[in-house]
Amino acid sequence: MKNRSRLLQQGIPGTGNILYWMSREQRVASNPALFFASYMAKEYGKQLEVLFVIDDNYPNANLRSFAFMIEGLQEVKLLLESLNIPFHIRIGTIPNEVISHINLHQNSIIVTDFNPLRHDVSWKKELFHSVYIPVYEVDGRNIVPCWISSDKQEYSARTIRPKITRLLYDYLHPLPDVESLKQEQTLASESVDWEGILDSLNIDKSITPINKTAGGKAAQKVLNQFIEERIRNYAIERNNTKTNGCSELSPYLHFGQISALEVALKVIKECPDDDNRKAFLEQLIIRRELAENFCYYNPNYDSFEGFPSWAKKSLLDHQSDIREYLYSRAEFEQAQTHDSLWNEAQGTLVESGTMHNYLRMYWGKKILEWSATAKEAMQTAVYLNDKYQLDGRDPNGYTGCAWCIGGLHDRPWFNHSIFGNVRYMGSKKISSQNRK
Repeated sequence: MKNRSRLLQQGIPGTGNILYWMSREQRVASNPALFFASYMAKEYGKQLEVLFVIDDNYPNANLRSFAFMIEGLQEVKLLLESLNIPFHIRIGTIPNEVISHINLHQNSIIVTDFNPLRHDVSWKKELFHSVYIPVYEVDGRNIVPCWISSDKQEYSARTIRPKITRLLYDYLHPLPDVESLKQEQTLASESVDWEGILDSLNIDKSITPINKTAGGKAAQKVLNQFIEERIRNYAIERNNTKTNGCSELSPYLHFGQISALEVALKVIKECPDDDNRKAFLEQLIIRRELAENFCYYNPNYDSFEGFPSWAKKSLLDHQSDIREYLYSRAEFEQAQTHDSLWNEAQGTLVESGTMHNYLRMYWGKKILEWSATAKEAMQTAVYLNDKYQLDGRDPNGYTGCAWCIGGLHDRPWFNHSIFGNVRYMGSKKISSQNRK
């Protein structure tokens, strides 16, 4: 547990409880930050409490993502209270609500989640200017902590894979059972009007919840179905857009309602060591942690400036190439292109909050092909991904957009109009995959 944590700020502990500021990892089971905070509470002879702040100024906040998140938080609250751990919900601005809570309760130590995205980094910097107690950060998202797997931005999966693989089995161990978190003393925990919270938030309510997609403990059901029904053909079917060969775990991983560690351990335990298991673990561990690495070490992860130098030069060299089709952001958003396949993908995204992983590549590549510049294409792709995807606002999404449009984690390909040396993709490739 200790080797997943790092001290962000030294300080003099307060007199109150240990505070776990939960943000990215919205679960109790297999949550390293929660277990680390519990360990610290026992070391200091203190009680543990958990705080979660719902901020309607969160980047690209909307009803779809908040309804899914709150469904999971309700389960978190019930489980924590069964362990005599109070769960505080605050509505307001991050980090102001965190600072107010600490000042009111005189907390001894803060433990919080690792997140490489700029809003979280800036919130923690603000926190440091206002509170002077020790602050620890724990990486509960990656199996190998991001700052340990590599000390620089990696060029590709090929360069990060041996680094993660070398360390993987030092970290690929289950956490203790949640019952070990139970506190003897019962502390007060406030009641929460969850529906009232949703109604009160000043967020985009035109992006409606996905009724068939439940948050929280539904993650376990989705994982079990994947293991029982689909992983046996994953290596082949995951790229077939006509079949349901994907894990469907992305929204749950994004909201931290299930951990990659837990998923990996269950897959290793219950599935044969074949090409299907290897292909899935490659995506779950190597590719996801490569995305975390990119966002952690590249502050321009969601813009043209974050692309590799060779791609930026090549795209700029081809910026004046004639585009047969040009669409505005509104036309993309409303699925008003000439391409029925692309329109279908965008329509599915708007209605269901998800898109087949392989089709996402085509979707992103065509945004580049039909935009005036690569810079504009990246802005459009990020906007649509973050607005509609349940797993948007995530390193995986930013990395995927940058791969499609800016050649990230790829190599230069044969020169092509508009794309330059960035890999081109046409609808024929989708069709050929579906015939396999």
